[in-house]
Amino acid sequence: MYQSRTVSVLRALRLSMSKVGQDLFELPLAVLGATQDVVGNDACAEVFNEDQLMVLLDGPGGARGAAMVDAAFVGGLIQQQTMGEVQPFNADAPARIMTSTDASLIEPFLNTLLERAAPLPQTEDERRLMAGFKFGAKAQDLRLLMLALEADAYHILRLTLDMAQGSRQGELLFCLPVPKPPPKIAEPSFEEDDDVVPEEGDKTLCENVLSLKADLIVSLTQLQLPIRTVGALEVGQVLELGHVSFSNAQVRTMEGRIVGHGVLGQREGMRAVRVKHRSKQRETPLRRSSDAAALRAEAAQDAQFDDFYSVQDLPALTGQGGDGATKSDADMGFENAPMPDLSDLPGFEDEADGTSEKMDQLNTG
Repeated sequence: MYQSRTVSVLRALRLSMSKVGQDLFELPLAVLGATQDVVGNDACAEVFNEDQLMVLLDGPGGARGAAMVDAAFVGGLIQQQTMGEVQPFNADAPARIMTSTDASLIEPFLNTLLERAAPLPQTEDERRLMAGFKFGAKAQDLRLLMLALEADAYHILRLTLDMAQGSRQGELLFCLPVPKPPPKIAEPSFEEDDDVVPEEGDKTLCENVLSLKADLIVSLTQLQLPIRTVGALEVGQVLELGHVSFSNAQVRTMEGRIVGHGVLGQREGMRAVRVKHRSKQRETPLRRSSDAAALRAEAAQDAQFDDFYSVQDLPALTGQGGDGATKSDADMGFENAPMPDLSDLPGFEDEADGTSEKMDQLNTG
């Protein structure tokens, strides 16, 4: 019986699964069943389960996908990496909360599986479905996961996996956006000599960067409370915020890291933040806290010389009288001062007498 050798997306994942399990973990993996569906963005929330490990996938051109791994498969990988063997899964055991450590352990598996399976499908559209996707971050909950998925439609790839030749079974799910058709490249026309004008849809790197979306938090103040006080908070209780400044609002990431400051206000009926530009390091060099005393001393010393160049405050010169008139040589005591003898210098032997006469004439004149 003839069997088609056309490689689809599911077949590419099936072929790559066993090789990835053996190369990374020395673990026999096999795909028992696989299904593929296309759903809209609104229906994606129904395929995820918050009790499982949900991760975001970063794709080319800012595309976002997702993956979900059940607790049985995650536990099997942990057992293989720690104990060297996979034990049967106990379905009656209490559910374990998935952590960032679990996501870190699953990251190399997802990246390698997508990298090896992406170039195997037969058609170009199916190859572009998985190409360029890799592990992004662990999704904290379903709401944040759905906020990151912005495409109109998604491919749902659901795989049922066998681990260690029947020791346990697990499930792996990929949620990948339907790839957009590649842009058509217009053939150049050799009949016209006019310069080629770029299409309106072409965007520069700056425009692409400015169009990226980032979730940020604006905070006016930060409170530090003991855990006992936090546990005793009640509905309707009023907290003392202390000094709050709208002109020095903090712009933070979702993880709480401060990335800038700004002024919180309102524009066109909506709250807005005007970000403050950071001053350049060359114009405002960094200072250590230990330099504060020295800087204050320098400022105090400089303040004493604000009027240093005021002519009215300068004392009168010793060569001038009280009325500012210049004193004569007699008043200065230079009338009978002897002139130096320059006759021993070359060129002054014959002119020594003439020089003395000229100097006398200058003094008397």
